Amino acid sequence: MLKYKSTCFLIISLFVTSIISAQDARDSLFEMVKVYPDTAKVRILNDFCWNNRNKTPPLALEAGKRALQISETLGDKKLQSKSLNLLGVVYRNLGDYYNSISLYKKALRLAEEMQDSAQIAYAYNNIGGIYRLEGNYKSALEFIFDALSIFEKIGDKKGMSFCTINIGLIYDREKNFDKALEYLNLTLKLRQEILDQSGSALALDLIAHVYFDLGKVDEAMKYFREVEVEYTRLDDKKGLASIWGGMGQVYSLKKKYREAIDYYKRALDMSHNIKFIEGQIVNHNNLGLAYAQLGDFKDADINFGEALKISAGSREILPQLEFYKSFARYKEIRKNYKEAIFYLKKYYSLKDSIGSQKNIRFINELEASYKADKIEKENIILMKDIAAEKKQTNYLIIISLLIIALSVFIYIRYRSNKITNQKLRELNALKDKFFGIIAHDLRNPFSAIFNFSDILIKNFNELKEEEKKDLVDSIDLAGRKAYKLLENLLEWALLQTNGIIYTPTNLKLSQIVKETFYLVQALADKKNISLGEDINEGMIVYGDEEMIKTVLRNLVTNGIKFTENNGRILVSARKNSTHYEISVEDSGCGIDKELQEKLFKIDNVYTSEGTGGERGSGLGLILCKEFVEKNGGKIWVDSEPGKGSKFIFTLPSGK
Repeated sequence: MLKYKSTCFLIISLFVTSIISAQDARDSLFEMVKVYPDTAKVRILNDFCWNNRNKTPPLALEAGKRALQISETLGDKKLQSKSLNLLGVVYRNLGDYYNSISLYKKALRLAEEMQDSAQIAYAYNNIGGIYRLEGNYKSALEFIFDALSIFEKIGDKKGMSFCTINIGLIYDREKNFDKALEYLNLTLKLRQEILDQSGSALALDLIAHVYFDLGKVDEAMKYFREVEVEYTRLDDKKGLASIWGGMGQVYSLKKKYREAIDYYKRALDMSHNIKFIEGQIVNHNNLGLAYAQLGDFKDADINFGEALKISAGSREILPQLEFYKSFARYKEIRKNYKEAIFYLKKYYSLKDSIGSQKNIRFINELEASYKADKIEKENIILMKDIAAEKKQTNYLIIISLLIIALSVFIYIRYRSNKITNQKLRELNALKDKFFGIIAHDLRNPFSAIFNFSDILIKNFNELKEEEKKDLVDSIDLAGRKAYKLLENLLEWALLQTNGIIYTPTNLKLSQIVKETFYLVQALADKKNISLGEDINEGMIVYGDEEMIKTVLRNLVTNGIKFTENNGRILVSARKNSTHYEISVEDSGCGIDKELQEKLFKIDNVYTSEGTGGERGSGLGLILCKEFVEKNGGKIWVDSEPGKGSKFIFTLPSGK
């Protein structure tokens, strides 16, 4: 009977899909389901919503809303949860992330009430997908790996494949192409196992884009052509928009701009038809550059104007990022170097603003945690099986003693493993943080140097003096950022490997503060921030001079970063019985309580943008903590949002 009903749902969905181009498609759909009981109506409408999410999103939206309405009337929370999840997917495809994540969270609440594992997992993965699209990879992966664990537990291969797609896409954005291909090939395998033709085509589509990102354009084009046939057969309009855009990029890379424009136009038209916002922005960008390469600046201007208008009304960060980069390149082609520099700066500023979230460290950490949980669950299942077999014997007393002994052994091993795992996590956090900084924070300033210097070298004779100065200033700023980060990295790495020798001596605190102010005065002057000190000339501390200078320099620089123009920084000290308490106080924006707890932790580094758009790696405060503790002191922060911050650390009194 269940099989018969499922077949009916499929026939209705396919039949209505075949007539959706007719004027009365919506009315036909609702008319056809009238003969079915309400529960069946919801399932048919949900199936239709899902099957048409990439073909006719507006009609899919209508079907999803009607399904939700009927399920609410029925009071069936399980059906409501599924309808909400499906509606969220359609809104996501339309670029309406606010409504999408709101529906996912409602679905999650209902699923949790009903203890519906499948819908809980779908909601987790869907929420993670929205965070991925917004560039918040840390939050995205936390939800996605939770979803993957549930799907594996209940044996839902389709759900697992949705998770592995999201993970693969994040690896691709982080330019870890081997890992991206690993997860996308796993997606393809899972979808082939469940005979999901549409899902298999999507996996191949994404694999093709990774090959393009790798520079293997011929292999990418081979996949694009293969998937084009499949998407056409399936009438997957969003899929066709994706691969036509990809094919256009291949032709652009080969400097075949006429062919590229043809495919970009196809992709753009399809994106407009299905209201696919990201596709519209990306293809207008690509058309603008292709026209510019042909010298057709009128059409280029039109397309970039459209891209700007659409991206301004969108919450999607990544297409905005690509717009700034493409538009900077366009301005360079037009020899408008001042605007090229301006948009390249906007690109790096926005890229940095999401950089702290886009850190491969979180992927490695969460992936390792997920795998460890998986192994632990498998061990628990194995132990239960062994216990069940033993219980079948008649030697109850012996078995009881064995179980007690085994429990003690497991507990001891668990405690030992827990301590070991904690140490491993700390070591991994150190390693991942180090490589994460090199991969992202250090790469960004060098990337900026290369781009700005490239414009300067290629167009030196055509640039105005003002534009040359602006470029040189930008290169200088990026170089100083890279140097400061390298300096901190070197000190931190040496400290981790005991490469820094602790050489304490008596130090005049007021002299160290004055030297620090001298080094950071130029930074303070740029924001008209006053530097003041309240240090008694007779205050002598005992510690390593270079370490203490590094601590003060980092804390004062941090204060400047988070203080508005015309603010102040005050360094003061007071003596306790055996030590000095030194504080660096600013009149800046302050820090809320939750973030204060993250400031000095290597496994949970938090960075945010300064009042002048400054960015950091989050390493400075970690370095301060380790140097202060190396000198026998402690460090903490006292702060309230809007009332500034006071960083306080202690040092032993001079001997």
